[in-house]
Amino acid sequence: MMHMSFWWGSDVGDVFFSGLTVNGPGPMVALCLTLGALSVAYEAFKIHGAKVRARTARERVRAASCPPSESATLLSLEGSVGQGPLSGGPLTRRIGMLLSEAIVFLFHSMLGYALMLTVMIYNGYLFVAVVGGMGLGYFLFGHLSMKVNMENFQAQRTKMICTTRCLQQVPSSSGILNRRCISKVLNNPPAEP
Repeated sequence: MMHMSFWWGSDVGDVFFSGLTVNGPGPMVALCLTLGALSVAYEAFKIHGAKVRARTARERVRAASCPPSESATLLSLEGSVGQGPLSGGPLTRRIGMLLSEAIVFLFHSMLGYALMLTVMIYNGYLFVAVVGGMGLGYFLFGHLSMKVNMENFQAQRTKMICTTRCLQQVPSSSGILNRRCISKVLNNPPAEP
């Protein structure tokens, strides 16, 4: 029977699949605990997705930064001499990062829609389990959310990573480097070796 308002019974019937029947207090408690755990996982996937996006943005910024020196290029080629063509070049790493970002998004979206469909059964116990699990997940992972989102914003906003090597390679009179970048490096000089 399809309910159009909240009801508080333990005889839900089939949930998600035919044969997955909840028709008593025991299966209802098991379903509520499972939904609570999935709701916590939903919040964890949200943080993990933000971390993956931040890592992808940092890699883009790092790739667009000042060109590597000749010795850095030679050192990076030294380790890849004996490896095959699929040894993890820049294109392979980029595809891998985009694929991991897409997989995280896929699982996060699927889990979110499954939880939404569960709430749409309008059973009060299931609603409390999903919302309570999301609240617990936010309590556990919410403090990370702000930190990761700020790092993600900073990585997307940063156009170039400046190092002292960049300042030595590019003449300061060329106007290529912006003042904020130069002042950041000058105010926070690297430790002397």
